[in-house]
Amino acid sequence: MISLGLLDLVGLVGVVAYVAAHFCVQLLHRPPASHMVVVLNVVGPTCILISLAGSFNLASFLTQCFWLGLTLLGWWRYRRGQRRQADGESSASR
Repeated sequence: MISLGLLDLVGLVGVVAYVAAHFCVQLLHRPPASHMVVVLNVVGPTCILISLAGSFNLASFLTQCFWLGLTLLGWWRYRRGQRRQADGESSASR
């Protein structure tokens, strides 16, 4: 029988978050910048990074850091674009 520790369970939550984000984009046709997909793409690598405290793997650590960084960068750029567009619309209506 396999015994799972707390860090293993946290890592599994991360895997579920990744799969759920992919499911939302590919099958439910949610935009990658939607709130739910971004949250899942932050939860996934965060949980896996926590789980690596139990059994460190450099390749996995780097993958998770890049995934988290790219998700946050993409979300920030998307939000910045939305604000610029809203500012442009509000100044055009004046």
